[in-house]
Amino acid sequence: MGILKVAHADLAVADVEEAVGFHTDLLGLVEIGRADGAVFLGCGADNNYDLALVQGGGGVRHFALQVESEDDLVYYGKRLAELGVTTETRGDAAPGQLRGLRFQAPDGHSIELVVSRDQPVYLHPGNPTHTRHKGVVPLDADHITLRSSDVRGLVEFLVAGLDFKISDVFEPAPGTWAAAWARVGEYHHDVAVMGAQRSSETLDHFAWTMDGIDHLKRAADMLSQLEVPLETGPGRHGVGGNLYAYFWAPGGNRYELSAEMPRTVSPTAGPNFWNDFRAAFSAWGALPPESFQVGS
Repeated sequence: MGILKVAHADLAVADVEEAVGFHTDLLGLVEIGRADGAVFLGCGADNNYDLALVQGGGGVRHFALQVESEDDLVYYGKRLAELGVTTETRGDAAPGQLRGLRFQAPDGHSIELVVSRDQPVYLHPGNPTHTRHKGVVPLDADHITLRSSDVRGLVEFLVAGLDFKISDVFEPAPGTWAAAWARVGEYHHDVAVMGAQRSSETLDHFAWTMDGIDHLKRAADMLSQLEVPLETGPGRHGVGGNLYAYFWAPGGNRYELSAEMPRTVSPTAGPNFWNDFRAAFSAWGALPPESFQVGS
């Protein structure tokens, strides 16, 4: 019982059809369906969608967390009601989704808990599903990093309402949370939050699971062939320690290609606090470019 992982994100893009072409031809996602102006795409490992593209210029419209059963929707519905949060039960309009519970976080982010029709026991790294498509072909949706004007408030809401645990906090000054990383299970983070530079920013990046540094390297080569430059990376983060490479996808959103996300083996461990930005960003001493200051 409980929250399992990030299920999907609905992202706004400047031009849906242009973005669909990039996501299927180069990123290697599979188009699952279309409804109400949204195009649903998946990594191909199961029948659930990992990403929906909608017209709108950039940012996240909502993101979803997969739960185990409808009992979890009831449980978290009660938890959220105790916090004064209004929830909306939704049917199976989205591909692969049986039922959902949607609500707004205090900072305005739209979040949904979903029960998925297809729940594989695990994603086998040797499954030919991962290699039958052209392009980068990430293994799965990995995590989402939001932008918020109230980093601490949003993260503490995830803890109080949805049982998240905090793995790390970047605190440039005592009591000031500039960024935080939170998890639902063993992996270091499923949802992270960074401070918004502009009131319109909702998303820092959406991350895709890669199977290692060689996969990241091949992806960078493919991106360069279509003149989509990396924004920064490949590298290894200090916070979390996962490998990374970032780029801006056509349509207006930043993506991270992520590998080697570490496990947090102690469920009771408290967060680490960081105040050195260079050390937090890169274990190898790199700093991000100025463009990294903004999201979408």
